[in-house]
Amino acid sequence: MQTLQHPLCLPTVSAAGPLARLTDRLFARPLAAVLAAWHRQRREQATVRTLRTLDDRTLRDLGLHRSEIGGLAAELSGRAEITTLRGQLAHHQRA
Repeated sequence: MQTLQHPLCLPTVSAAGPLARLTDRLFARPLAAVLAAWHRQRREQATVRTLRTLDDRTLRDLGLHRSEIGGLAAELSGRAEITTLRGQLAHHQRA
């Protein structure tokens, strides 16, 4: 039995025939990549939307300034390189 790591991961088709491998390479893998990027973008947008609803005092309590919201959301979604300690801590807590 094959265990999938992520809902968008597809099983390998190494044992399948050439048509299945071609279909996998031309359609399934690119589609999975597009869906993964879309999912990351939605997660980033949800993070930004949620943090923007907080008032300045709550953001300050969290150690954030309003100008950092977009950058932190990009780091957490994987779109940007993690450069802040806050982003590193949040990334390690998820793993």
